[in-house]
Amino acid sequence: MKRKKSKKGLMQDCRGFSLLEVLLGISIFMIGMIGVTALNISSLKSNTFSGNLSEATLIAATKIEELMATDFDDIVDTDGDGTGQDLLPDVVGSDNDGDGIDDDGGNFGLDDIGYDDDPTTNADADYNEGPLGKNGIYTVYWNVAESEPITVTPSRTKIINVIVEWHIKDEPRRISMDVIRMKEE
Repeated sequence: MKRKKSKKGLMQDCRGFSLLEVLLGISIFMIGMIGVTALNISSLKSNTFSGNLSEATLIAATKIEELMATDFDDIVDTDGDGTGQDLLPDVVGSDNDGDGIDDDGGNFGLDDIGYDDDPTTNADADYNEGPLGKNGIYTVYWNVAESEPITVTPSRTKIINVIVEWHIKDEPRRISMDVIRMKEE
């Protein structure tokens, strides 16, 4: 606003902002706020995903520690799809030649998820536990491959794969951790 001097002192000019200037200023401000809002939403989604991933990692690490503290002979391949010998011929996952590679083209059943307590179902995990976590959205599966990566009789090594699965908006998310367990004598 401009001020004019007069003989009687300072007088204010009555000119202000036009309606067009005000609308333009508000429009620029709103465009900036839309960008900030989009950034906040993206940040919130990333923080939620990071929190879920951290919790799933903690659950998997806890299960591995629990399995490492369990007696070696108590951790078994319940469905026979991860054995050094083909104990169940109709079930995939065997290493009959001892080369450390699944002769049936799989991964000794280490990637199996789901569980229906039926040992003849090929795609089931050896064990499961859930729901877990602060929101009860996590399910833990673990699979055992006996006599792997070294095939000897009696079994002295096992690979244990722990898979933690959770769903966000009906979309599955998973992490997995492997550990090789050796029998202590």
